[in-house]
Amino acid sequence: MVYLNSIQVTGRQNEKQTNIEKTKINVSKNISSVTGNVTDVLKSQSSISIDAENGIYLRGNGNILILLDGRPTTLTTLNSIPASGVESIDIVTNPDAKYDAEGTGGIINIIMRRQNISGITGILMLNNGFYNRVNGGLSMNFSKDIWNVSVSYNGKYEKADIKSNLTRQLFTIPAYAEQVINSIQTTPTHSAAFQLSAKPGNNIISLGLKFMTPEIFNTQSIVGNNVNDNLPGIIFNRRNEITFSRKIFESSLSYKKIFEKNKNEISFDAFYSGIRGSRPAEYYIGNEIKQKSDGGGAPTNITMQVDYLKSISASGKFEFGLKAFSRWNNFNYNFYDLDTISNQWIKNLIYSNDLEHKEYIYSTYLMYSDSLFKQVFYKAGVRLEYNTSKLIQNSINYQLNREYLFPFPYLMIKYNMDKVQEIGLSISRRITRPTYPQLNPFISVIDQITYETSNKYLTPEISDKVELYHSFTKEKFQFGSKIYFSTIKDFITQVSLLSNPDKLILTYVNGGRQNKTGGDFDATYKFSKMFLLSPGLSVFYTKSGGTYNEIDLSTNNLEWAGNLKAIIRPEQETELQILFNYNSPVNLPQFNLSEIYYADISAKRSFFENKLVLSLTLSDIFNTRKWVVNSENNIFRLNNYSKIDTRILWVGITYNLNSYISQSPKSEGSEGEGSIIKLGQ
Repeated sequence: MVYLNSIQVTGRQNEKQTNIEKTKINVSKNISSVTGNVTDVLKSQSSISIDAENGIYLRGNGNILILLDGRPTTLTTLNSIPASGVESIDIVTNPDAKYDAEGTGGIINIIMRRQNISGITGILMLNNGFYNRVNGGLSMNFSKDIWNVSVSYNGKYEKADIKSNLTRQLFTIPAYAEQVINSIQTTPTHSAAFQLSAKPGNNIISLGLKFMTPEIFNTQSIVGNNVNDNLPGIIFNRRNEITFSRKIFESSLSYKKIFEKNKNEISFDAFYSGIRGSRPAEYYIGNEIKQKSDGGGAPTNITMQVDYLKSISASGKFEFGLKAFSRWNNFNYNFYDLDTISNQWIKNLIYSNDLEHKEYIYSTYLMYSDSLFKQVFYKAGVRLEYNTSKLIQNSINYQLNREYLFPFPYLMIKYNMDKVQEIGLSISRRITRPTYPQLNPFISVIDQITYETSNKYLTPEISDKVELYHSFTKEKFQFGSKIYFSTIKDFITQVSLLSNPDKLILTYVNGGRQNKTGGDFDATYKFSKMFLLSPGLSVFYTKSGGTYNEIDLSTNNLEWAGNLKAIIRPEQETELQILFNYNSPVNLPQFNLSEIYYADISAKRSFFENKLVLSLTLSDIFNTRKWVVNSENNIFRLNNYSKIDTRILWVGITYNLNSYISQSPKSEGSEGEGSIIKLGQ
C-alpha cells in the first residue's frame, strides 16, 4: 500500500476519496450508478440532499456551481446526465483561486470517461428499471501513437408518476383551497460526444464536441375546490399539458505547451455551450382548452482562458490565469386566453413577457504553493472578478444595468502529522449571482390562487468560509472530518407574497445575513476481505435574519443528514451494497420541510475477468421517500405532500471490450432552479 495525502490506496479502488481540497466519487463503484443519472449517485453522500424535483443542496445550500470537465455548462439539472458516461465526480466545498468564484455552496465537477490505452477499447451499458425506465450507453476509444479518438452515446427514458396533495388557507379573506394533483412525467434524454486529442512532442491539443437533447413531457391533472367566505365555493378540474424541450451543443478546444512537466506549462482553452429551448403548454378546464402558452430561450456560455504554471524551487510553484466568460439569454413567453364568444386566442399581457439577459465576467488569479519541512504544504492566492450585467424587458422598454468588482482571497495549509494523520485549514470567499430563472419576471400560473414569478432586482450573495480538516488512515480504518463556519451576506431565498386579497405570488428575495456552523464526518472500517462498513454524517446549525415587505426571513435551525453503507464481497467477482439514508427536518424562511429517509440495495457479479458485469438494484426499498412542506404565518397556512414512484427494480448489464479501463483527466478546471412547494411539476 502507499499513502497519498489522507487516502489509502490498495488493490481495489475506493468508491470515495477525501482530502482537504475535495471529495472524489468513483462513479463505477457507487451503488446508485446503475439508475443512470448523476443525481442518484450524489444522493448517497451525507453532505448532499436532493429535493422532490431533483434539486441538489450541498450542506443545505442549493447555490452550487456545476462544471463538466472543469468548465461551466448551461445544463440546469444533473438529472439529465447519464451516469454511464461519467468517470468520477468531485465535490469541492472550499475551492481555491483557480476555480470560478461562482457558487456559495461549492462546486460539483462531473468528469466524463476518458481512455488512453493503445488500440481499440470500449464499454457497453444497458439498464432497465421496472417499470417504464431504461438507460444505457456505448463508448468507443481508439488510441495509437500521438492520436486518441473517442466517441460515445448515452440515453435514457423514464416515465414517472407523481402524486401531490395541497391545502392552503388564506387568513386575509378568509379563503381555503384544497387540491389533488396527479402528474405523468416522461423524460427522454440523448447525449452524444466526440473527443479528438494529439500529443506531438511536448504539446497536447484536444477538440471536444457534445450534443444533448433532454426533454420533459408533463401531463398534470388538478382537481380541487376553493372556499371563500364572501363568495360561493368553486369546484375545479384542470389539466395542464407542458413540454420542456432543449437542444444543447457544447464544444471545447484546448492547447497545452509543456516546457517541463509539472514545473513549467502554459495552456489555452476555449469553450462554448448553448441551448435552444422551447416550452409550449396547453391548459384545459374540464375537457376544453381555455388557455395556452408558448415560449423559449437560448442561454449561451462562451469561455476563453489561459493558465500558466511555473516552478521557482524544488517545491515552490506559481500559478497565474486570465479568463473571459460571457453568458446571455433571449427569452420570449406568450400566454393566451380563449375568447369564448369569438373563439379567438387573445394574448394576455399580464402573463406574457420578453427578456434579454447579458452578463460578462472578466477574472484573473494568482496563486503560490510550497512545502515547508516536508510536512507542511500551503497554498495562497487571490482571484479578482469584474462583472457587468444587463437585463432588458423590451415589452415595457425597461433596462437594468449592474457592475461589480469582487476580490476572492484563498488560503490553505495542511500538515502531515505522520503516515496516518493529516490536518488542514482553508479559508475562501465565494459568490452566487442570481440565476436567469430567478431574475426573469414572467408570471407562471401554478393553480387557482398561486402564481410564480422572479425578481429582477436580486443582487449577488457573498459567502466567506473557514474550514478545518482532519484525516486518520490505517489499513482497516479510515476517518475524515471537516468542521466549517460560513457567513453569507444578502442570501437568496424563496418567499410567498400576497399580491391580491385572494392571490399568492411565489418569488425570490435577498435576505440579510446567514451564518452556518457545521461538520462533515466520514468513516470506513474494513472488518474483513468480505465486509466493509462506511457511515457518514453531515450536521450544521443555520441562523439567518432579515425582512422583506414585513416578511420575517429569520431561521434558527439545526439540521443533519446521515447514511450508512455496507459492502459485502463473498468473493472477488461478487459484491452486495446496502445504503440507508436520512435527512432531518429543515427550517427555511416561511417553510418547514419534513424528514426524508430511504434505503437502497444493489448486487453485482462479474464474469470473464470483469469483461461482463451483471447488476440488480432495488431503490427505495420501503417506498418511504417523499416531500412534505408545511408553513404557517400571518398570511397563510400551507400543507403540501408530494410523492414520486421511487421504489424501482433495476437490472443492468455492462460489457467491456478489450479490458476497457477508464481514466479521469488530471485537469482540476476552473446553474438549477426549483420551487419549495412541489405540485407534481
